[in-house]
Amino acid sequence: MSTIRTGTDLAAVEDVVAGISAHGERYLDRLFTVRERTDAGDDPERLAARFAGKEAVVKLLRPAPDQAIPLREVAIVLDDHGAPTVELTGAAAALADAIGCGAIAVSLAHERGLAVATAVALSDR
Repeated sequence: MSTIRTGTDLAAVEDVVAGISAHGERYLDRLFTVRERTDAGDDPERLAARFAGKEAVVKLLRPAPDQAIPLREVAIVLDDHGAPTVELTGAAAALADAIGCGAIAVSLAHERGLAVATAVALSDR
Protein backbone atom coordinates (compact mmCIF):
# COMPACT_ATOMS: atom_id res chain seq x y z
CA MET A 1 0.00 0.00 0.00
CA SER A 2 1.31 3.45 -0.89
CA THR A 3 1.49 6.29 1.59
CA ILE A 4 1.32 9.96 0.69
CA ARG A 5 4.23 11.89 2.19
CA THR A 6 4.27 15.66 2.42
CA GLY A 7 6.61 18.33 3.68
CA THR A 8 6.24 22.11 3.89
CA ASP A 9 8.67 24.84 4.86
CA LEU A 10 8.77 28.62 5.10
CA ALA A 11 12.00 30.62 4.76
CA ALA A 12 12.73 34.31 5.24
CA VAL A 13 14.58 35.97 2.37
CA GLU A 14 16.39 38.21 4.89
CA ASP A 15 17.98 35.09 6.44
CA VAL A 16 19.48 34.17 3.06
CA VAL A 17 20.67 37.74 2.54
CA ALA A 18 22.24 37.70 6.02
CA GLY A 19 23.94 34.36 5.33
CA ILE A 20 25.40 35.67 2.07
CA SER A 21 26.51 38.92 3.72
CA ALA A 22 28.17 37.15 6.63
CA HIS A 23 29.73 34.16 4.86
CA GLY A 24 29.59 34.81 1.10
CA GLU A 25 30.59 31.93 -1.16
CA ARG A 26 31.11 29.58 1.79
CA TYR A 27 27.42 29.94 2.73
CA LEU A 28 26.23 29.53 -0.86
CA ASP A 29 28.45 26.52 -1.57
CA ARG A 30 27.44 24.79 1.67
CA LEU A 31 23.71 24.96 0.84
CA PHE A 32 23.30 25.09 -2.93
CA THR A 33 24.59 23.18 -5.93
CA VAL A 34 26.09 25.03 -8.89
CA ARG A 35 22.97 24.24 -10.92
CA GLU A 36 20.65 25.62 -8.23
CA ARG A 37 22.66 28.82 -8.07
CA THR A 38 22.65 29.11 -11.86
CA ASP A 39 18.90 28.44 -12.08
CA ALA A 40 18.26 31.04 -9.35
CA GLY A 41 20.77 33.55 -10.71
CA ASP A 42 21.95 33.90 -7.09
CA ASP A 43 18.76 35.92 -6.43
CA PRO A 44 18.11 35.75 -2.65
CA GLU A 45 14.33 35.33 -3.14
CA ARG A 46 14.81 32.39 -5.47
CA LEU A 47 17.50 30.90 -3.23
CA ALA A 48 15.19 31.22 -0.22
CA ALA A 49 12.51 29.32 -2.17
CA ARG A 50 15.01 26.58 -2.97
CA PHE A 51 16.09 26.49 0.68
CA ALA A 52 12.44 26.05 1.71
CA GLY A 53 12.12 23.35 -0.96
CA LYS A 54 15.11 21.45 0.40
CA GLU A 55 13.71 21.60 3.94
CA ALA A 56 10.28 20.46 2.71
CA VAL A 57 11.87 17.45 1.00
CA VAL A 58 13.83 16.53 4.14
CA LYS A 59 10.60 16.72 6.15
CA LEU A 60 8.95 14.45 3.59
CA LEU A 61 11.81 11.93 3.89
CA ARG A 62 11.57 11.96 7.71
CA PRO A 63 15.15 11.01 8.60
CA ALA A 64 15.85 9.54 12.05
CA PRO A 65 17.04 12.09 14.65
CA ASP A 66 20.62 10.87 14.30
CA GLN A 67 20.53 10.68 10.49
CA ALA A 68 22.01 13.74 8.78
CA ILE A 69 20.81 14.80 5.34
CA PRO A 70 23.14 17.49 3.96
CA LEU A 71 21.06 20.09 2.14
CA ARG A 72 23.37 19.95 -0.91
CA GLU A 73 22.14 16.36 -1.40
CA VAL A 74 18.63 17.72 -2.05
CA ALA A 75 18.73 19.88 -5.16
CA ILE A 76 15.79 21.93 -6.40
CA VAL A 77 16.46 22.48 -10.10
CA LEU A 78 14.42 23.61 -13.07
CA ASP A 79 13.29 21.18 -15.74
CA ASP A 80 13.22 21.97 -19.47
CA HIS A 81 9.90 23.81 -19.02
CA GLY A 82 11.10 25.93 -16.08
CA ALA A 83 9.25 23.94 -13.41
CA PRO A 84 11.07 23.05 -10.18
CA THR A 85 12.05 19.42 -9.75
CA VAL A 86 13.90 17.47 -7.06
CA GLU A 87 17.22 15.67 -7.55
CA LEU A 88 18.54 13.57 -4.66
CA THR A 89 22.09 12.30 -4.12
CA GLY A 90 24.01 10.63 -1.28
CA ALA A 91 22.19 10.06 2.01
CA ALA A 92 19.01 11.73 0.72
CA ALA A 93 18.81 9.35 -2.25
CA ALA A 94 19.60 6.36 -0.02
CA LEU A 95 16.83 7.28 2.42
CA ALA A 96 14.33 7.83 -0.40
CA ASP A 97 15.22 4.41 -1.80
CA ALA A 98 14.96 2.76 1.64
CA ILE A 99 11.41 4.06 2.16
CA GLY A 100 10.35 3.25 -1.40
CA CYS A 101 9.82 6.90 -2.25
CA GLY A 102 8.95 7.63 -5.85
CA ALA A 103 9.40 10.91 -7.67
CA ILE A 104 9.04 13.96 -5.44
CA ALA A 105 6.96 16.88 -6.68
CA VAL A 106 7.77 20.32 -5.30
CA SER A 107 6.04 23.69 -5.51
CA LEU A 108 7.83 26.95 -4.64
CA ALA A 109 6.62 30.51 -4.09
CA HIS A 110 8.10 33.74 -2.77
CA GLU A 111 6.53 37.08 -1.95
CA ARG A 112 7.01 39.95 0.50
CA GLY A 113 10.24 38.62 1.95
CA LEU A 114 9.04 35.05 2.51
CA ALA A 115 9.46 31.85 0.53
CA VAL A 116 7.33 28.75 0.90
CA ALA A 117 7.63 25.24 -0.52
CA THR A 118 5.59 22.07 -0.42
CA ALA A 119 6.87 18.63 -1.42
CA VAL A 120 4.70 15.57 -2.10
CA ALA A 121 5.56 11.97 -2.96
CA LEU A 122 4.21 8.45 -2.77
CA SER A 123 6.11 5.94 -0.65
CA ASP A 124 5.87 2.19 -0.10
CA ARG A 125 6.53 2.70 3.62
